[in-house]
Formats: sequence, C-alpha cells, structure tokens
Amino acid sequence: MGTLYDQQPRDYKPVSIEHVGGFLNEVSELVKKHKVSVADVIEAHKVLELKRRNDLYVANGDIYDELMAGIGKEIQKVADSIEKLSDSIERKD
Repeated sequence: MGTLYDQQPRDYKPVSIEHVGGFLNEVSELVKKHKVSVADVIEAHKVLELKRRNDLYVANGDIYDELMAGIGKEIQKVADSIEKLSDSIERKD
C-alpha cells in the first residue's frame, strides 16, 4: 500500500526485443494446443492485458483513497492544533 512518508521505488517491468522470441514461442504452442489462429491468440492476449489494466486502475484507486484519508488525518491534526492555539490566545485576553 501507499504511504505518506516513505515511498518505495517503483518496480518497472521493461519489455525488450529479447522478449519477442519467448512470446512467439508461447503463441505458437497455444495455436497448436487450441487449434486457433495466431490472430486469435494475440487478440485473447490483448483482452487479458485490458483486464490487467483495469485491475491496476482499481488497485491504484484503493491506494489513492488510503493516501487521501491519511492526508485528511494530517490536515485534521493541523486544524486541531490551530484551534487549540486560538483557544489559548482567547483565554489570555
């Protein structure tokens, strides 16, 4: 989960040309196994990527909500401190 004060480094997942061979081998195996076209396998992969992307948006929204709640708590602490200072100044007058 996210944090207000200690952000972990992002875990980038780079893709390079070396990954193409492995991907093509996997596609070829699926074409044979399921007796479908290469285009069908690639289209199915695109659908799974869309699902993954949607899941990431949901997870990011959850993290964002938690961060906003944390910021809200910090702002409330500041507001409470200001109110206490104001009350103490008013009592001295």
